[in-house]
Amino acid sequence: MTILKIVFVIIGTLIGAGFASGQEVYTFFFSFGKKGLIGIFIASLVISLAIYKTFKTILKTNVKNYEDFLKLFIKNKKIYYVIDAIINIFILISFYIMIAGFGAYLQQEFNLNSILGSSILAILCVILFRKNVDGVIKLNTIIIPILITIIILIRNTKF
Repeated sequence: MTILKIVFVIIGTLIGAGFASGQEVYTFFFSFGKKGLIGIFIASLVISLAIYKTFKTILKTNVKNYEDFLKLFIKNKKIYYVIDAIINIFILISFYIMIAGFGAYLQQEFNLNSILGSSILAILCVILFRKNVDGVIKLNTIIIPILITIIILIRNTKF
């Protein structure tokens, strides 16, 4: 069961927080024809290698958290704090973009005030983040299988 949790979190991260659905990736890469197919292969290979090396490093060094993982690669304390700050700023900006996008989507589809829509997602995230990583893992193990099932059903349905 642990491997499924890991797989669901990776899928949720790449597709959910990665701001790109399979359709968006398909549309972007296929606009370049055969070169786009090579791009899909290279991007998939790079992501796969990064995930593999990350897990290999975690298992080999028995890393328990993000701070320990980052300290494996950055020994200089000043550089560590700069890199850590840059990563945290990037994560915060991505979070704000996600919240704004959700608010804009609810406004577009349901004519709901975008600030209200953004606030709903922000509150849901605060509740989820209070559970730390366990909350994110649990959410992914529920949502991702449902999304995969819906995608398979839609794909196999003839309209």
